[in-house]
Amino acid sequence: MKQQLHANRIQLTYATVLSWTSTLGIIFVVAGYLVYVFQLLPSTVSPSEVAMHWHLRAAELHKIVPVPSGWDWIYQLGRGDVLSYASVVYLSSVTMLCLAVIIPLFLKEKDMIYAVMTLLQVLVLVFAAAGIVSGGH
Repeated sequence: MKQQLHANRIQLTYATVLSWTSTLGIIFVVAGYLVYVFQLLPSTVSPSEVAMHWHLRAAELHKIVPVPSGWDWIYQLGRGDVLSYASVVYLSSVTMLCLAVIIPLFLKEKDMIYAVMTLLQVLVLVFAAAGIVSGGH
């Protein structure tokens, strides 16, 4: 006998948010790439200069070219290379957005264990993104 599986409301909400945010993220990445490669906005580092220094580690690149470090890129969103970078940052934060959306649903269903676990996951991701916790690098 074949067993049917049904997704619950929380799973469907997560999937819907993931679908919309990741689709939007891909659009942002493509748009950011096109803006950067076709130099539609001024850039801190040109595509040819990036290619020339592709072999360098991030620390070495920072010594040679004036790329923003940490969260300094937020203040330079009008630059093509930074806008392209921001699109990748957005795409990488999609999971965190999806998790944040389902926390109230867990609370509404009085599922405190999953609400707390999900909240802790979001906090770890936020702290990691902020540089508060790191893997020792």
